[in-house]
Amino acid sequence: MGTIFYRIEQDLKAGRKKKACDRLRNLINEFPDDLSLREKLAKIYYDSGFKDEAGKFWILSEPQNFEMKEAVEMYRNSLSYSGNAILKDIVFRGDKTQLSEYAKNILKELETDSFKKTKRIPDFKRKQREKGNYTESKDSFFSNVGLYLLIGGIILLPFLGLVKLGEIIGSIFSK
Repeated sequence: MGTIFYRIEQDLKAGRKKKACDRLRNLINEFPDDLSLREKLAKIYYDSGFKDEAGKFWILSEPQNFEMKEAVEMYRNSLSYSGNAILKDIVFRGDKTQLSEYAKNILKELETDSFKKTKRIPDFKRKQREKGNYTESKDSFFSNVGLYLLIGGIILLPFLGLVKLGEIIGSIFSK
């Protein structure tokens, strides 16, 4: 994981903030319990002027300064303080038991609001990727035959058109 942080730093130094954000988003999907990744991504967004997007990733972190409070408030306001909308937007797939008390309370508050207003709580399952268990699709006999028929039709169509054109011209001059 150290090399990915090095790449993120290099991307930021080279001005490739979008690439750095994409890398951090991938890390968040892979390690959803690590809130420090969300904090790093939020800092990039805040420094780029996207305060509401920074608030999205800072919402589970305890505010340490006015910037964080302002960004989270702006984010909540942008989604009309809707617990359901916020939960759907932040998509927390991690283990809630590993979070700090502050983060647990925020999630509980959002879930309560969501249930009160919509009678349901969005639930996101952790993405499970089985490594090395992929099989390549095998072409079926009928798909191969269809492909050959299509190619043959494309080749044959102009020839048939010329033959038909010759018949039409022949019938015009034979009268």
